[in-house]
Amino acid sequence: MEHAVHLLNGFMYFHENLVQEMLASAVQSLSRRVTRIGDSFVTAAQAWSLFLDDVLVVPVSGEHDNPSDSGYSFARIARQHLGFAESQIVSPSDALVAIATAPRPILFVDDLVGTGNQFVGTWYREFAIPGGATHSFSSLAATRGTQFFYCPVLCTETGFNEIRLQCPSVHVNPAHLLSHRYSALASDSLLWPDHLLSGAVDFIRTVSNRVGIPDTDGGSPDDWQGYEKLGLVIAIRDTVPDATIPLIRWNSNGWQPLMVKA
Repeated sequence: MEHAVHLLNGFMYFHENLVQEMLASAVQSLSRRVTRIGDSFVTAAQAWSLFLDDVLVVPVSGEHDNPSDSGYSFARIARQHLGFAESQIVSPSDALVAIATAPRPILFVDDLVGTGNQFVGTWYREFAIPGGATHSFSSLAATRGTQFFYCPVLCTETGFNEIRLQCPSVHVNPAHLLSHRYSALASDSLLWPDHLLSGAVDFIRTVSNRVGIPDTDGGSPDDWQGYEKLGLVIAIRDTVPDATIPLIRWNSNGWQPLMVKA
């Protein structure tokens, strides 16, 4: 019971309004990269305004297009709440067509970076463009003067390091960076008091097994440890990410979910 209470106490829910403000904060902080130290206020304001007018906002789609990917809904947030024009919200293939003609800044948006694999898939994927050719962001980054920015609302250390390793041309700028200690499975997890820490993983494993949550060694979104063993205990807007342990949203064998996965 004590483990259960602390697990619920460690659960973090990010409401729609909060998510919008966090995304706005991440985007606004890009001004530190767009302007230069020593610029006058007028010069800096002009550079920032030019960036906002010129940038293309692109959803993260991974290796395959999926309209349910969270990046698409965050692109809509960028239009509705951050003031970007409809013409600036574009698909990955349309963005590639644009920057193949002339360099302009690209801003990727999403809710959560877990392992970083989805973004890496977007970065290296060959997208079809009109005329039968294909392009990838990675190939154009090597030959063009385009700047690439990625503003997820939340990003794990694991995902941050993976993207920096695999996509060095991308400036990753999350609203919040989650250290490994936000995992319920970490040996030094922030979720548990000291006297419960040693038994925390066994607690999650035992209860998960009792309600039928599978053990796939992290290879499935339904794995008891969360996808890729990230062990998070979070929900964003109306969904529970795959990186969150299934105990939060499991809905079988009589288990009452805290949140239902959308």
